[in-house]
Amino acid sequence: MKKLLIFSLLLSNLVAFSTTNIQLLRGTFDGNSYVYDTKNGGKTTVTLEHYSSFEYGDIYGFIDHSVADDNFKYHDDKTDTYGEFAPRLNLSKLTSHDLRFSFVKQVYLAYQYNASNTYNANLIGLGSDLSVYGFDVFGINFYKKYQNIGKDTYQLSPYYKTKTLGNIFHIAGFIDWTEYDFLSQNQFLFDMKRLLKVDNLFIGAEWHYYKQKPLNLNFNSKVESNTLQAMIKYYW
Repeated sequence: MKKLLIFSLLLSNLVAFSTTNIQLLRGTFDGNSYVYDTKNGGKTTVTLEHYSSFEYGDIYGFIDHSVADDNFKYHDDKTDTYGEFAPRLNLSKLTSHDLRFSFVKQVYLAYQYNASNTYNANLIGLGSDLSVYGFDVFGINFYKKYQNIGKDTYQLSPYYKTKTLGNIFHIAGFIDWTEYDFLSQNQFLFDMKRLLKVDNLFIGAEWHYYKQKPLNLNFNSKVESNTLQAMIKYYW
């Protein structure tokens, strides 16, 4: 993880666009997942998220730090930290051939590293930025996923963002879908500039949904986590 962070800092001089935000989320996680749910449901999460683009690609990453009111449901911890680091390289630039066509705006060689205290995964594949009506941002990454817990698999990860109501209401989210599990997180946020006269401040909710195929373990014969969290996000 440290090496990846150093790598991203070395690329900072090449950055054409950069944005960072911090998020505060509060929700009741009373489902049956090992990763997300807690004994009494209450959980607060602070997220630091970053995106930057440069001539030869882009970088996305985030770190979640969660604190349960009580312990997590299936392990004796009160806190959990999880992060992802996802650089992509523009294949048109690398090959000196324009690979754009139709609604495909760009094609990437994509990599992602996921890590928590006990879990890590390396994902390698292809990504794309797409032109989809009604969305300001829409893309799909497709990976082969190598992980230290569970079987290796393939992962399909669409991501999207759009604005409506005169750019006041923002919708953004992603899906991570493998043959074993499905995760969707969607944010519904209002721009507070007109109401509170504060730039780059958004308030709303995030809908978190996770479902996993049954495993041969008693604690998660039916794994599902479904909650709506209150959310505050600030950009800089």
